[in-house]
Amino acid sequence: MSPPEAGGVLVGVDLGGTQIRAAVATGPGTHGEPVRRRTPAADGPQAVLDAVAAAVRQAAAGAQCLGLAIGIPGPLDPATGVVYDAPHLPGWRGLEAGRLLSERCGCPVVVNNDAKLAAFAEWTRGAGRGTRNFVFVTVSTGVGGGLVLDGELYTGTAGTAGELGHVPASPDGPRCGQGHVGCLEGVASGTAIAERARAAVDAGERSTLRDAKGELDARAVETAALAGDDLANRLFAEAGRALGRAVGGLVNVLSPDVVAVGGGLLGAGDLLFTPLRDALGEIAFAEPLARCRVVPAQLGTDAGLVGATSWALVRLRSVG
Repeated sequence: MSPPEAGGVLVGVDLGGTQIRAAVATGPGTHGEPVRRRTPAADGPQAVLDAVAAAVRQAAAGAQCLGLAIGIPGPLDPATGVVYDAPHLPGWRGLEAGRLLSERCGCPVVVNNDAKLAAFAEWTRGAGRGTRNFVFVTVSTGVGGGLVLDGELYTGTAGTAGELGHVPASPDGPRCGQGHVGCLEGVASGTAIAERARAAVDAGERSTLRDAKGELDARAVETAALAGDDLANRLFAEAGRALGRAVGGLVNVLSPDVVAVGGGLLGAGDLLFTPLRDALGEIAFAEPLARCRVVPAQLGTDAGLVGATSWALVRLRSVG
């Protein structure tokens, strides 16, 4: 498969809270050299959409853009292109992103959640290649994910299926960034690990993190854990166990071939993966767990752009 001929191209865009990346789709799971621009999030949605359109034109390099696919962080409706909310993009509540981008770029636009497109990328080219039923979990600032069921990216009736960060983890757990009490994101995300570390240090718990210079973030907790700090190790163990129990529940519900775990927190390695794997059997039935591989994701930070360009080929190839 290759993008349309006759001088036209399809473009994929990975929109983040701090950076926009755009590239031409060159095949299933491949793309051209990415164009990068700062996301002017504080300037509002119109400025961000203008920056996306400029990145698309730069990526197309003078060729006609026949269509583009974009991954946006936050719950949205892929059928209408309406973003319900985008926590890291002020003013995006109820925004008709698909229509507004189509007007700016003069071509059809398909919109999807960034984590779902990363899931599609891992299924197309990464850890889920060759499977029929695949689950992707991303653990970073928040916790998200995506589902490929019977060979199709599954988004559900409202378009929000796969929001794995907001499954219950503990009825009396801390609130997540969306205000939910006791959900997975409130325990297992990088943000949650850092907030729980700060709370413990403020409460007087002994830890080398008390002497951490600068902002106490998840990376600082990871460094302390690797150096043997008891508090830091406990926080990663609790996060990993919560993730493992959640994944075990997904194994029971969906019986996938593979569950891949990615995101920025994946760099913690065994600090996260050992308690995650140990906790799977606390929830998952033995038979579906034996038939499912739980593995690290393979595409790293490129997953969002691979997913967007691949989605452009799947959904927009006929426009050529």
